[in-house]
Amino acid sequence: MLTLSFRKQLGSFQLEVDHVITEKVTAFLGPSGSGKSTLLNCISGILHPDKGEIIFVGQTLYSSQSKKRLPPEKRRFGYVFQDGHLFPHLTVQQNIFYGRPRRFADKNQIDTEVVIDILEIGGLMNRYPNQLSGGQRQRVAVARALAIHPRLLLMDEPLASLDAGLKNRILPYLYHIKQTFDIPILYVTHSISEVMALADEAFWLSDGRITAHGEPHELLASPSALPIAQMAGVENILSLPVVASSEQRGITELGLGSQKLLVSYTKIRIGETMPIAIKAQDIIVAIDPNLLISARNILRGTIRHIAAQGGRVMLSVDIEGRLFSVELTSDARNQLALAEETVCYFIIKASAINLLWEA
Repeated sequence: MLTLSFRKQLGSFQLEVDHVITEKVTAFLGPSGSGKSTLLNCISGILHPDKGEIIFVGQTLYSSQSKKRLPPEKRRFGYVFQDGHLFPHLTVQQNIFYGRPRRFADKNQIDTEVVIDILEIGGLMNRYPNQLSGGQRQRVAVARALAIHPRLLLMDEPLASLDAGLKNRILPYLYHIKQTFDIPILYVTHSISEVMALADEAFWLSDGRITAHGEPHELLASPSALPIAQMAGVENILSLPVVASSEQRGITELGLGSQKLLVSYTKIRIGETMPIAIKAQDIIVAIDPNLLISARNILRGTIRHIAAQGGRVMLSVDIEGRLFSVELTSDARNQLALAEETVCYFIIKASAINLLWEA
């Protein structure tokens, strides 16, 4: 779908990309200054690479060899920025329909009224941007980007300026957009929860290079995801299937091989997957599984590797074929006589398991 093979120098920073994007929603993760926004700006035409080529569905957008530079307005890509970039002097309705072309070469046109209904902004049409909340402004920005019937939708940290409550409310709207319209999306974010909720593939950018990529649950659960985990302050990120759920009991059961992990109740349906995150320091190690404690999760696993640094010890633990990171003190390790290949029991309180996204 999208071939990226180019280099762009900005001062002392250099972005160098050589990948083909094929999935419907592709996320780019990475710390500030890693090149995420520069990448989107080159794809949109706001910036031009110094060398290489960008090809979208067979059309050359940029080529240093043939000196091709298709201007942004000819690419027909929707762009949603972090702060929305709405025109302050125009109403919501005028913002949404601003720049909308009258005719289209393709037949896959988007019904703007459907977009307005999905984003639930029909009652805002006569308001101005300064009369909107942050979440409303971002939904209007998404509607405006979709109103031009884009061939590709670029989203540059669209939820970064919102608090956690607003993010959780807007994520389902974006998921609905993904499910409803046949438009590929490139999504830049710092948020693991947004990646797990929306992306089909994720790329990790570091110092202008893509250093890891893959399906989100595989990428975020792999050793290459350590910088991502450190950025988020979470070491264990995985996606597990829902096998049972009870609103009355207030719990949902996730399958982990022959074992189960109990989490707070979620409306995710049985059979679907639930992305979760657990801090290494929130997992307790025990030798005896027959403990009278309130924690519901006692999982059997094997220590595969032990790394000690200062007074802290990090265990790499195999639980049903998945590797978990567990942090404890040197004193605790010595007291329990832990060694590699030791079979132990790992206790996790349900409240220590963070649900990354809930439909």
